[in-house]
Amino acid sequence: MTKRFGNDTPLLWVTSLCLLLLSALTQAAVEARLDRAQLALGDIVALTISSDGSNDLKQIDLTPLEQNFEVLGQSSSSNMQIINGAMSRSVTLRLDITPKRQGNLQIPPLQAGADRTQAIRVEVGPPVVATSGDSTLNFRAEVDQRAVYVQGQLHLTVTIERAINLDDLNVSELNIENAYVHTLEQQTFQRTIAGKPWIIHELRYAIFPERSGTLIIPSLRLSGREIVGGGGLFSRSRSGRLLTRNTEPLTIEVKPIPYNYPSDAPWLVAEQVTLTDSLDAVTDITAGQALTRTITLSGQGVQGVQLPPVPQSLPAQLKTYPDQPVIRDQESRDNLQGERIESTAIIASTPGPITLPEIRVAFWNSKTNTLDAAVLPSRTLQVLPRADQEPAGERPRDAFIMAPPPTRDQALSDTVGSEEPPTLAPNNTEVWQWVSAALACLWLTTLAWALARRRHSSNTPSQPKISVTDSPLQNAINAARNNDAGSCIQHLHYLATTLSQTQPGLTLEGLGKSVNSSELEHAIQGLLETQYSANPQVWKGSELAQRLREQRQALQQLQQSGQSTDPLALYPS
Repeated sequence: MTKRFGNDTPLLWVTSLCLLLLSALTQAAVEARLDRAQLALGDIVALTISSDGSNDLKQIDLTPLEQNFEVLGQSSSSNMQIINGAMSRSVTLRLDITPKRQGNLQIPPLQAGADRTQAIRVEVGPPVVATSGDSTLNFRAEVDQRAVYVQGQLHLTVTIERAINLDDLNVSELNIENAYVHTLEQQTFQRTIAGKPWIIHELRYAIFPERSGTLIIPSLRLSGREIVGGGGLFSRSRSGRLLTRNTEPLTIEVKPIPYNYPSDAPWLVAEQVTLTDSLDAVTDITAGQALTRTITLSGQGVQGVQLPPVPQSLPAQLKTYPDQPVIRDQESRDNLQGERIESTAIIASTPGPITLPEIRVAFWNSKTNTLDAAVLPSRTLQVLPRADQEPAGERPRDAFIMAPPPTRDQALSDTVGSEEPPTLAPNNTEVWQWVSAALACLWLTTLAWALARRRHSSNTPSQPKISVTDSPLQNAINAARNNDAGSCIQHLHYLATTLSQTQPGLTLEGLGKSVNSSELEHAIQGLLETQYSANPQVWKGSELAQRLREQRQALQQLQQSGQSTDPLALYPS
């Protein structure tokens, strides 16, 4: 069904016009990017200039660019979107350029209205020489080095150069014994060789040898069928001959672990390794509160699974609950970067300074061929007391408690020596006396009702009672049955605080040790790990409820061993 909006159309046009004017007043950002930074003389590369404003990129001045590059063609496109009433507009200009000379060149900043693009450095090498004067299809494989350490990264580049149209282009799969092969980014571009345009396909691989000795990269096979064009305007192209090419096998020397590498450190070879800590900007933590520390170990030219666990030795006054590590890989055009992310929930029990020790991860630097290390320096955190631990002295709520009225003697002594006679206030004494009498009667009535109810309850059959000590324990058991981790921790904290009056220093984590029950200690540890880990999990409290029921009598005896006063004193103040 088509819906007509009637007179709302002019309003829509006015709104769109206002959005256009606002976008025109906003300063647009212009960005330039190049698909490759390493070229050979004769290569054709795409320079893309994009703007998120209203600049007319067609009028951009290309004179500075034409000093070192030749512009072979250009095309532009624009896009406009309105999402939730917000309009965005983008303009893109694509330039096909080729370098005029070799060396370290620079694409200069280009002026587009009031904005300018950033400069881009380009490395231009010598022109590629054709392997054969009459060849129209070349296929070769190259490596960046002929010797590599075991588990080190080796780059393999497979290049297809064709000056003809091919259909069903296919390259055989790369399988190397005793090595892991990871496929990197693939590119296709145009290159001029001996005055003839060629289409270049580059396939890149990252190879990680798993054993020292000799590594053989087998020959790869390329196959494709030539497309032959028709002779007339309306003639169809047809499939021609089947062409095949093979690369030469490559032999790589895989070196063993160097003799001067530490024997107590896991073997790691990479171009660069870094350590980052999520607590770099944190200086203060609060006692009793969980804080997640995330350490990221990153390596250039290494897989994530090759990165070793981060060696952490935290102080004994910190309770730690580590989470499962996250291991992932990030690939670029020429490299593979591995990451290992370890998160640990830490809880400080006592206020004061705590020093996190230095973390050091040793690795073999494949660029410098020397022993290196990634270091996270030691740092000190200040543990602040909990908010519920109020300092001694006047509390804020004491300011709201009214002082008792002065006595008659105090009032008379205040008036002695005063020069002016006191001003008599209106006599409201009788009114307040009646109000006080009414309140007293109401209080006596309430007291009589409470005594009568207590006397009535004493005549009824007695019900099994839960002792004062058993009350927080039973609440913890009920919370565990309901899989309520937060309430269970709260009631166990309350129970540990109650028992600490006869067992000084007792904490929640020590409840199991206080009754010599490793099963209870393990169940409490599982509760804390699920609650304080970086990725909280669903907790099932059936096991903890069972362990608490088993140790109910032992916990009661532990409490009664120091009981000498009224049971109500067992509750912490």
